[in-house]
Amino acid sequence: MTINLHQIKYYLKHYFTAKRSGHGVHSPFAYQLCENIFHHQDKFYDFEELKKIRTQLLNNKTEIIVEDFGAGSKTFNSNKRKIKDIAAKGISTTKQSETLYKLINFLNCKTIIELGTSLGLNTLYLAKAAKSSKVISIEGSKTLTDFAEELAKKNNITNIHFVNAKFDEALPTLLQKDLPDLFYVDGNHTYEATLHYFNLALERKGNSSVFIFDDIYWSHGMTKAWEEIKKNSSVTLTIDLFYFGIVFFKEEVKEKVDLKLFL
Repeated sequence: MTINLHQIKYYLKHYFTAKRSGHGVHSPFAYQLCENIFHHQDKFYDFEELKKIRTQLLNNKTEIIVEDFGAGSKTFNSNKRKIKDIAAKGISTTKQSETLYKLINFLNCKTIIELGTSLGLNTLYLAKAAKSSKVISIEGSKTLTDFAEELAKKNNITNIHFVNAKFDEALPTLLQKDLPDLFYVDGNHTYEATLHYFNLALERKGNSSVFIFDDIYWSHGMTKAWEEIKKNSSVTLTIDLFYFGIVFFKEEVKEKVDLKLFL
């Protein structure tokens, strides 16, 4: 992942202000999350297998043509890209992916909607974290959709439904069919699009729904969108891990909590 000046500025702020443990977190639910997920060092047996898949992607020199439908790429100058370069610069790190896995496993999410499949590695983490879940992953690029689908098939992962479509075309219909326990946005990193997807999913959220927004400090627009999401009256708890922001709507959290945690 490439770093820009906007990210450096906010990373330094995060580094000096984020909590490094659950100490001082007054919400019982938020404290549980800190101790069981974000600052919990235990490894799951799936992690070794997923690391091997990541290594295979990092060594894959195959070139593909990727169609960009969102905010475009700050990393690549051309639509022709090697798999290994996408794996190295364009997807979540191991630590970030493992955090997603632990969160989904802990919350026992049953229906997951992902916007932005990319190579499909994070999608595998989502699917393996809750093996009885249904993961619906939407990707605008047909090349990436086909690659991710083949990756899942090769690794015998069957609880993912891949959708090749623009987000705006597929999401409204999917949200009418499925109430997502987890709504994960990792694509079209613009202010307008992020708030649009948030508001669409908000109409279908439940008390236990979780929304995750990747790259909240990718640009000024993304950070502005994140700040507006935090202020929404339906939101009761937000967790800022710098790399992504997590949103909860639990009515049991009586007093609004905004946490910054160091991952």
